[in-house]
Amino acid sequence: MTPSEFDVFRRRTISEYAAEHVRAGNWSPDQAERLAEKETDDLLPNGVNTSGMLLLVGENASAEVVGLVWVALARSNGPGAWIYDIEIVPEQRGRGHGRALLEAAEREVKSRGVHSLGLNVFGGNVIARGLYESSGYEATSIQMRKNLSP
Repeated sequence: MTPSEFDVFRRRTISEYAAEHVRAGNWSPDQAERLAEKETDDLLPNGVNTSGMLLLVGENASAEVVGLVWVALARSNGPGAWIYDIEIVPEQRGRGHGRALLEAAEREVKSRGVHSLGLNVFGGNVIARGLYESSGYEATSIQMRKNLSP
């Protein structure tokens, strides 16, 4: 990922991450953007040059960007590497780019001597869950909630 691609990625990631947490009921709308920005900047203090992070961009045969993946090579709270984000450009979805980008991330992580790769997926993201499960990822923890509001 180039620095200019990172600037676009950062802005979009903060906005989408905030919205996902609001949809999931984790954060209120008035605090979501600030919390997402803090988490992102804490994890990527030097942007694309942050040590221990991989920011990979996937391109098609015409050199058009089709997606990206953000991977931490180590975790403080568990073994292995961790995918913070993987996304495919909406008009490029359903063409195998997600699977190819996931496999590229796995190869990069493995080439650096890391033996496992984990990720989080929001429960309502059925398409992503299907990709991960069909790629051999297994649930290691499940959080559940029941809304008791009328």
